[in-house]
Amino acid sequence: MTARPEAAMSREITRELRVPGVGSELEPPMIRAVRIERRGQPALVLPLYPDVEYVFGRSADSSVVFSDDAVSRQHGRLWCDAHLRWVFRDLNSSNGTFRIPNGRPESTLEVRGSAPVVLSVGDQLLLGTERSKLVLLEEAPAGRGRGAATATFPSEAARALEARVQLVAHHQLPVVLFGASGTGKTFTARRIHELSRRPGPFILVNCGRLPRDVAALQSELLGHVKGAYTGAAGERPGKFFAAANGTLFLDEVESLPREAQDFLIDILEGTGAFAPLGAPADARPEAPRFRLISASKTPLLQTTLRPDLIQRLLGDPITMPSLDERKADIASLVAQFLARERSERNVDAEVTPEGLALLEARAWPGQLRELQRVIEVTTQRLAAERAARGLDAERLVVGVEALAQHLRDQERVLGAAVEERPTGLHVVRKRPGDLSAAEVAAAVAAHGGNKTHAAQALGIALNTLKKKLRQ
Repeated sequence: MTARPEAAMSREITRELRVPGVGSELEPPMIRAVRIERRGQPALVLPLYPDVEYVFGRSADSSVVFSDDAVSRQHGRLWCDAHLRWVFRDLNSSNGTFRIPNGRPESTLEVRGSAPVVLSVGDQLLLGTERSKLVLLEEAPAGRGRGAATATFPSEAARALEARVQLVAHHQLPVVLFGASGTGKTFTARRIHELSRRPGPFILVNCGRLPRDVAALQSELLGHVKGAYTGAAGERPGKFFAAANGTLFLDEVESLPREAQDFLIDILEGTGAFAPLGAPADARPEAPRFRLISASKTPLLQTTLRPDLIQRLLGDPITMPSLDERKADIASLVAQFLARERSERNVDAEVTPEGLALLEARAWPGQLRELQRVIEVTTQRLAAERAARGLDAERLVVGVEALAQHLRDQERVLGAAVEERPTGLHVVRKRPGDLSAAEVAAAVAAHGGNKTHAAQALGIALNTLKKKLRQ
């Protein structure tokens, strides 16, 4: 076999690793969002992320819930494959799925029960009938979709965070997000990527879940070539190469394996060994370029990260505020979570003022994630109770009793000291004059109507509590 010059070999490897949609004007535009059209409801636009799988159907646990009887409980699944192509598979639905390529009705094709089909920008998917439609888009409006950042948050901590996000979106330096689990680090990373308007995708790497086997790790991060191992029928770009021209987000970066740290340093320096698994020993692919964002709940100097990697990660650091620092935002956050329940799951609900007072009086060790879960569980539980009784869908009212009951159930499962804190509520102490009647009523309801226990939890006299209730 005639040896090829190293330069020629390098170009070939680079071609094999080219990310679809990046680096060539001849490649088709990249899908970044889906518009969901449902009968009787406004259109919903969701940004699509390669690390998220989307299920559509009538089931309450679908990513987006449809009410049309022509849609099956789990009708179809949409995900991004290893080549960053968005693919759809019909999940053996009763009425099938019909693909209209780039909006051309004359080319309509039924894909019920078929193998996954690769989609393109402009494709339409009819779930059963034209009343339920998915349209693949090249652009997603900024601030739309899951956890949309369009709400107004009054707390100083939230305003400071938003100012920092807007600032870092205007440069391309690395960003490290530091904060407790559940403070919204992943959401913030996605928002920085969206505001930066980078042409490439947002690629999330959960460092705590990476394989420890070196070969598997190399395949995951750097990819592999055809024939690299038994079953490798084709080439696959790794996560680092998939992020080319986009954003690489290293979640739980404190857990990044040492071999992965070495790979990343080589990529960032553009030197060393970062060829895919199975590539020739002297292969020299071109290093991908991406925006680097990392997240950690542990101070970086207390981790096993290489000191030189820590310096590269630091860039422009952002400390995420806790929910205790954002108590003034709870009402807006609840409204945002309820809007998502309404648009994606067809659950129309509101929380009473007493319920909001209960949520605002509690400490949140699970941060934003815990608050969101409490809203999801209580609203969907009430919706399920109505459905089980055969009642028509209507606006649900989530009161303090439903919230307090869920929080008590949660504390029992978590193993909290229920005897010492009967409600599992960590009440923020206020001066008696600063307590509202709604907060007092919430505390009483949370303690099962026991005014003495509620007064003790609030740190006020029983007579003061009764006076507040009469106001």
